[in-house]
Amino acid sequence: MPRRVTMAAVTGQQLGAPPPARKRRRWLVGLVFGWMAVVVVLGTWSVWHSPPTVPEQRDIAQAVPELQRAAGAAYAAADGTGRVVDLGQLELIGDCRITPVRHGYVAARDLTVYVREGDARAMLDAIAGALPEAYHAEVSESRGGTRLTMHADAGNFIGIDTTLDATAKAITLRLTSGCRPGPASAVDKRDPAAAAAPAELRAVLAALGGADAPPQVRAVACPDGGVAASYAVAVAPPADLASRMRAVSAGAAVVRSDDAAWAYRKNGVSVVVVPDGKQVRVSVGTAC
Repeated sequence: MPRRVTMAAVTGQQLGAPPPARKRRRWLVGLVFGWMAVVVVLGTWSVWHSPPTVPEQRDIAQAVPELQRAAGAAYAAADGTGRVVDLGQLELIGDCRITPVRHGYVAARDLTVYVREGDARAMLDAIAGALPEAYHAEVSESRGGTRLTMHADAGNFIGIDTTLDATAKAITLRLTSGCRPGPASAVDKRDPAAAAAPAELRAVLAALGGADAPPQVRAVACPDGGVAASYAVAVAPPADLASRMRAVSAGAAVVRSDDAAWAYRKNGVSVVVVPDGKQVRVSVGTAC
C-alpha cells in the first residue's frame, strides 16, 4: 500500500510537467515564420516609400527630371542685374562605372553666367543665396582667396558645382546626377516647350549680317512657373565684329566686351556673342 500511494503521488506531479518538445518546436517554427512575414512587409514598404540612400537606387531615367528641375532653380538664381546667363544643353555621359563591372550614365547640364571683372565673388554669393534654402549652397575660398568654389545639394544626389579664379569673368555652374544605371534609351531628354525667340535675337543677327535662321532652343521650367530659354544661332564672323557689337549693344547694360565674348542685358533679355574660330555664336536668353 505505501508503494502504491507513492506512485500515485509521482503520477500527480507529472500532470504539471512542461509540454513535450514537439509542441515547443511547433511554437518556435510559428514564431520564426511570423517574424519573416513582418520583415517582408517592412522591406516591401521601405522599397516603395523610403528615399534612396545611394544614387544607383534611381536609374538615369529617374534622375534626369530631377536634374532638370534643379536646372530651372539654378537658372532663376543665376539671372539678375549685372549678370548675363547662357543655358547649355542636357548631356548624357556614358563612361562612368557604378561598380568595377557595371557601367552607368551621368546626366549633366551647364549654366554659364557672365559677370563684370572683379564681381565673381559677389555674384557667386548672390547666386548661392538665391538658390532654395534646402540646397544648402556654400561658397568657399582657397589659395589665399584667389580661387572660388561653390557646391549645392539639390537632393536625390543632384549636385551644382563650380570652381573658378576670383578674377574670372564667367561662372560655369555644372549640374550633375552622379553615376546611374541605364538604360539611356528610357531617358526623356526633351526640354519644356518655349515661346518664340525674342526680337533681340533678330536684331543681333541683322547687325552681324547673319541670316534669320531657326535657333537651337534650350529651355528649363522656372520654379514659380513659366519657361526660360536660350536661343542660339551660329553665323559667319564679320570683319568688323567689335564695331557692329558696339552699335547693336548701344543703350544696353554691358557686362563684358572683349575679344573673347560680348555679354549684355537689353530689353530684359541676356545676349551673348562669342567668336569661335570660323563662326560667331549668338545666344539670347529670356528670364524666369
